[in-house]
Amino acid sequence: MQNFGAYSKLAFRLAGRNLIRHYAKSILSVVLGMLTIILLVIYAENIASTREQLLSLPEAIEVTGWISNLNGSQDTGLAIKEETIDGIIASGEVEDRVFSVQLMAGLGAFTAEEWEGNLNYFAAGINDIAAVNGLKREEIQFWDQAGENVFASNEPYCVMDAVLMEDNGLELGDEVILTLFYYRAGDEISTRYEIFMDPLAVGKKYRIVGVMDIGEYLGSFVEPWILVPFENIRDIYHEEGIDFYADSASFKVRDPFRLNDCKKDMHDIGLLPVAREAEYRFDGNALIIRDGVFINAAENLRETLAILMGMLPFVIVIIIFVGYLCSYLLIQGRKAEYATMRSVGTGWGYCFLVLLLEHVLLEAAACAAVSLMIPLVGGASGMALLLSDAVFFVSFLLGSTAALWSFHSLSVMEVLYDV
Repeated sequence: MQNFGAYSKLAFRLAGRNLIRHYAKSILSVVLGMLTIILLVIYAENIASTREQLLSLPEAIEVTGWISNLNGSQDTGLAIKEETIDGIIASGEVEDRVFSVQLMAGLGAFTAEEWEGNLNYFAAGINDIAAVNGLKREEIQFWDQAGENVFASNEPYCVMDAVLMEDNGLELGDEVILTLFYYRAGDEISTRYEIFMDPLAVGKKYRIVGVMDIGEYLGSFVEPWILVPFENIRDIYHEEGIDFYADSASFKVRDPFRLNDCKKDMHDIGLLPVAREAEYRFDGNALIIRDGVFINAAENLRETLAILMGMLPFVIVIIIFVGYLCSYLLIQGRKAEYATMRSVGTGWGYCFLVLLLEHVLLEAAACAAVSLMIPLVGGASGMALLLSDAVFFVSFLLGSTAALWSFHSLSVMEVLYDV
């Protein structure tokens, strides 16, 4: 064991002395190694960046879906079955669900026959502010502790337009009585393109928990003056024994990489693909998903990542070849030195070890230099740097070992004779 330690120390001392004596070749080897590692770092960073872009793609490009009629010409003012709404709510593949149901409202209690002159305001049952296209959160002033989460409840709350409240002397926190009518699509052949209004609830009490002032309404339906919770309206439908239909429904795909699972869920609840040639109807039974941009971006990134990963074996082979070529050229002028060592009784294995240690020290110096330099200039992660150092060190060392092995077949007598 002591002999092994002594031989090792001597080998390191000889390798270090040889590197100093051949300092020009040593510097050239270190510089070449540094350039190789830098190229590997750039290569590794491209792989890491592409993978990171792919993983963060769902955050950068949202995939949204919404319900339309069968020919895709309409996505509001529809008759969407309650089973469809429940299916969307139950699906684990979607999030940020947005529903609405359009209504007409009047202040006070009045009968169906007295609707004219009393039914003055467009209203909507919504579960999220996003259901009113153009309405911004800062355009609603909520009462007390109430917030936009009131729309996710089924409580008798409402948000009213500022002008409506001013004209009727109402304030935040007041209780108001509303009579509600709902829209119904004609179900007979002669009325399939007509919309009717029927009584929904008479004299319902609501607490005004918010006042809104919409700056720019962008919806395709008439701007609502009164907003109430979607589930509250659905409860009223159930109380009155009326079949519930929503007016619009949309959502965000939870994980766009599971897009096919999401589409299967929607198909299982009865939603169909859009058929442009289909007859115009009010039924909300088709699904539109805006996924083209995401799919194209994901495919491009996957192709790029596949190309980069596919090139990795060739990169390693090239580095091994470069290591072999550089080592072979650098040791050509040292045959006499090797032959002299062998002639004085030094074994082949020990000579090989000394020469190999020289290359190990040079490659380690290149790795250390780049590892110190890269953090100063930034632009590379520690993992990319570590992997680049490891790939370079192992690959270059394999090439160097192959080049040094050629000395094994070298004739000592021929070399000494030529000197």
